[in-house]
Amino acid sequence: MLIASLKPRTMGGTTNTGLLTYALARAGHPVTCYDADESLQLVAWGRDADDFPCRVHEADTPAFAETIYPSMDHSRINIVDAGHAENHPDIVDSVLEVADLVIVTVSPTPPDYARLTSPERGTPLAKVIRRSAALRPGGLPPTTVVLLNRCQASSSNPKRYAELLTNGGEKGNEPRWDVLTTRIPRREGIASAVGHPCDKRERRAPYDALVTELTRLGHLPEIRRSA
Repeated sequence: MLIASLKPRTMGGTTNTGLLTYALARAGHPVTCYDADESLQLVAWGRDADDFPCRVHEADTPAFAETIYPSMDHSRINIVDAGHAENHPDIVDSVLEVADLVIVTVSPTPPDYARLTSPERGTPLAKVIRRSAALRPGGLPPTTVVLLNRCQASSSNPKRYAELLTNGGEKGNEPRWDVLTTRIPRREGIASAVGHPCDKRERRAPYDALVTELTRLGHLPEIRRSA
């Protein structure tokens, strides 16, 4: 399967991609990474961290669906860091053409909510995902979930923005999103993870919970363990 890690112009998307990769590997999934962000931060992380769990392939091409996807081992979980959607619309369109699951990283803040739903410039991410249906064999957009990122424990914003996203905004006339109950906390240990080994509890726990939730919802295959 192919998971696309997608975000509007927000912080933490590559961090979430990398730490989710660690969690998938810990859970027993065979995993391979693809970096479709022209910054190639995930490629550098895979190169520099001696415990990164898999190879990271360069994949920043608008021909992703034609040149990268066919060569994947589809018995594995393949995860692609797709970069900022408004910066790389051609790449994102090609990734969405073949993705099985899209995880949209959003911080519970007014700027991130606006970038997702009604940006001053550019196409709302909901519309970008929706228009991919025309390119897909089944004529439907990929399954998409929202992951709230950089959440402060004492703040009411995560709950507020989860409700706004789930209910279609204040007036109910905006796109409705499936928002995961897992929250990625705002912690320095997570924010500083890129490029470093990640065998630390505060970098493990939220992402292990994410894998558990995605599995429970049927978005990830169950691990078959030998007796």
